[in-house]
Amino acid sequence: MAIMVRSRNSSVFGLIVLLFCLLYAGPARGQSSQVIALKGALLIDGTGKPAIDRSVLLLQGSKITAVGPETTVNIPKGATVIDVSGKTVMPLLTVLIGHVGLTARVGEKPQWICYSEEIIRSELQLNLAYGVGTYVSLGQDQDLIYDLREQQRAGRLPGTRLFTAGRGLGVKNAYPDPTYPNGVDQYRPVTPEEGRADVRELAKHHPDFVKIWVDDNYGTIPKMQPPMYRALIDEAHRQHLRVIAHEYALEDAKGLVEAGVDGFAHSIRDKPVDEELIKAMKAHGTFLIPSIAREESKLVYANGPAYLDDPFFQAGLDVGVLDTLRSASFKDTFRHTPYYVRNLQKLQLGFELAKKNTKTLFDAGVKLGFGSDSGFTSETLRFEGYHDHRELQLLVESGLTPMQAIVAATGTSSQLIGGPAVEFGTLQPGKQADFMVLDASPLQDIHNTERLSAVWQAGKTVRTILTRK
Repeated sequence: MAIMVRSRNSSVFGLIVLLFCLLYAGPARGQSSQVIALKGALLIDGTGKPAIDRSVLLLQGSKITAVGPETTVNIPKGATVIDVSGKTVMPLLTVLIGHVGLTARVGEKPQWICYSEEIIRSELQLNLAYGVGTYVSLGQDQDLIYDLREQQRAGRLPGTRLFTAGRGLGVKNAYPDPTYPNGVDQYRPVTPEEGRADVRELAKHHPDFVKIWVDDNYGTIPKMQPPMYRALIDEAHRQHLRVIAHEYALEDAKGLVEAGVDGFAHSIRDKPVDEELIKAMKAHGTFLIPSIAREESKLVYANGPAYLDDPFFQAGLDVGVLDTLRSASFKDTFRHTPYYVRNLQKLQLGFELAKKNTKTLFDAGVKLGFGSDSGFTSETLRFEGYHDHRELQLLVESGLTPMQAIVAATGTSSQLIGGPAVEFGTLQPGKQADFMVLDASPLQDIHNTERLSAVWQAGKTVRTILTRK
């Protein structure tokens, strides 16, 4: 079963790109930066502090210069004042797990076509249009990604801020499945010594993380064994690189924490987490990216998710995709795939445990990162941009408050990338002016992150089209 979501004729996406290019241009070289004041909104700064009612957010150039209540922030004479009364301002989302270059055009084979500069550029722009300010492409990249990352840091690649784990490390005939886009392009060490050599080669490209896979896909493929993942983690740390593991089982999670893994890309999905794992994760500072939308996507298309009728979801789709997703033939094919039929009960249990274990670990004090594992649109259908808003909704369904979910998706995730001094992810003086303006408060209803009125990046509006009234 395959569904591709990019075509050469998408009028919606063409308009996105056109408006993005028109709006992205900054002031001419040498021109002074005008002070801009956004006044009157409810402001969520991403740190976990209480939201500020009737706030002022001052910008100059690409940076935030002041933020606070109207009664405490002085708006300089001559500033451009934008009245955002009745709206909500919050940081752009920081996504720690997604995959660029896995989305192909209609009728094309993803493993041969979709990983290109053109496609990746379009995906970065689409993510920003949805309010994703920072995006970690977590494994399954090709070496092109390093050039694109450097182009962006040189100011030549617009869109969401890009980080990458480059090529991930799996064992032979295992995850990532070679039938996946780019699955054959990952490192496949056979011995721990080969694994160490692969990590050293990877380190030459200066990836932002290292990705490994420890999962046997319900006993159908080989699983990376402890001697291998211990060697990979140890060598990565020798190279001053942090490791995020794709894992499934509780016992594997315990072994990975003992080996020093820095984070998990998914929630534990075979058993409830126990006190042993909780204590170990807290002692080692291991973080969790639950990616609950990943587990939902393995089930929900069998009968058609409610969000098919959501204009915010529809706005990012290519021509014809919505009709395909709604069709009886697509749903029937989904329900009868061998993977779905064989593993249905495990998939259902995994989805519920992903939510339950996320809440348990969060309540125990484990750091929570954020991301939907978007970019897989040929099989389990997680769409760039939209599904990160869906992930926020699922975090709240799991028992987090809207504020807790937003902080995980902004301030916490940004610090997991760059530490306390990171320049993005929160709305504080000296930080990058990256934020979204919403027509209603997500603290009242997390679905209101879809009420997207404007996106600002580096002190400029770059997106205003994806709006639902």
